[in-house]
Amino acid sequence: MKTQGCAHNVSDGEYMAGLLAAHGYTITQVWDENVDVFLFNSCTVKGPSQDSFLNMVAKAKSSGAAVVAAGCVPQGDPDRKELQDLSVVGARQIHRVVEVVEEAAKGNVVRLLGQRVRPALDLPKIRRNALVEIVPISMGCLNHCTYCKTKHARGDLVSYLPEAIVARVQDVIKEGVRELWLSSEDTGAYGRDINVSLATMLDGVVGCLPDGVMLRVGMTNPPHILAHMEAVARVLNHPRVFKFLHIPVQCGSNRVLADMKREYTVADFEKLADYLLVQVPGITLATDIICGFPTETEEDFQGSLDLMAKYKFPIVNIAQFYPRPATVAAKMQKLASTVVKDRSRRTTIAFEAYRTWDHLVGQDIRVWVIEFGKDPDYVVGHSEGYTQVLLPRDGALLGRSVLAHVMSASKWSVKAEVLSVFPEPADLPQVSTSRVAVLPSPAAISASQTYIPGKNSRPAKTHSAASPSTQGSAGAQVAAAPGLTDSARHSARGDPSAEEKPANAAHAASSVDAA
Repeated sequence: MKTQGCAHNVSDGEYMAGLLAAHGYTITQVWDENVDVFLFNSCTVKGPSQDSFLNMVAKAKSSGAAVVAAGCVPQGDPDRKELQDLSVVGARQIHRVVEVVEEAAKGNVVRLLGQRVRPALDLPKIRRNALVEIVPISMGCLNHCTYCKTKHARGDLVSYLPEAIVARVQDVIKEGVRELWLSSEDTGAYGRDINVSLATMLDGVVGCLPDGVMLRVGMTNPPHILAHMEAVARVLNHPRVFKFLHIPVQCGSNRVLADMKREYTVADFEKLADYLLVQVPGITLATDIICGFPTETEEDFQGSLDLMAKYKFPIVNIAQFYPRPATVAAKMQKLASTVVKDRSRRTTIAFEAYRTWDHLVGQDIRVWVIEFGKDPDYVVGHSEGYTQVLLPRDGALLGRSVLAHVMSASKWSVKAEVLSVFPEPADLPQVSTSRVAVLPSPAAISASQTYIPGKNSRPAKTHSAASPSTQGSAGAQVAAAPGLTDSARHSARGDPSAEEKPANAAHAASSVDAA
């Protein structure tokens, strides 16, 4: 199974993996042509991400195994010729992934693409990081951006009820989660379809957070969040909420923003940014910039550089414009590719020309440790402003918060040494750090003789997915699959004796909830 794309898509992939594991399948993220089924959860935001997905599909089809396409590409463009003979799970049909996979494994083609369904939040999950839970608060949006293909896949706004979101948060805290991400295509639009205010939902979530558990508010577009500035600032100042917000500006030109149908002006963005910088001291603002939109002139582009110079955003997602099929912008006359690439290069140079974390050097800061680093010498945590902090590797720190002294800073992170470890409430649930990222390899699946319905014989000794067990190896029957969450109706446990391994980098500080 492979998942691409934003935090919402990652969450969908975790749900699908959990559902399959709970029904007897073992999930691997290691490519092997001897697997029974390939499941690709796709992203349609940019051309390269879609091309990567289609390349994986072609490679998998040549293996002779069953292939299932999921996510935003088949939902937004179901008639693509590359997908015609494949089973498909739509973006709002993830709760039915088991049906589709089982039929695909039998050689049948099933396509579920309905958009009116809102999958439940209490489904089982296999998290990429057992300490991080991504909670979708809504699906779809109210915007009609001329360049955006995601709207075709995710559809119009459908918000979850506040009580369902709060219940999910309470459940995952009981499973040992330490960091919560609220995810959506546009946080600011939350609740407008169900007559519920964003403030009501946020207050409900924050109200059930114990000490030791932190919340990250998801990406928001400027138009709708302007009406909630005071409430959002109040929430971001809560001691259990990261002072971090991702607000895509996309361009520093009012004319181009109008052509994009972004429904705000540069002044609107500045009003929001200036307010948050004053009212939430130490906040980290992340943003996105599209380089080379078809109607962008050199003067328009300079407006984007001016915004970067003014705010010195610590995190900027820089993208060249890619015309997405069936969007309004795809019909516009494109700029020369040399112009687009040059503007992307100049934006990158402008971003890399300044530093944003040097002021932390010499300070003592609280850090919430969440994963092993790619560098084997470090574990990774975040400060209250969601700065990525590298600490000397110590697996015992995962899921804990520490007081750390910052020794040095780079463009992307700071390095620090631990001064002390903060105490935790005695009743705060724990999670085995061995579950942080230990999905089995195909070899481990084969060695454990994992039972796959309709594919092989059930081994003599198995554990029911409904009967939690901590016996056997990490690659044994999927009831023991590491990272499979407890839920209202399904339960499984990871092997607590499994060796600790580095976490997936999907939750790095620079990974933001971009739609």
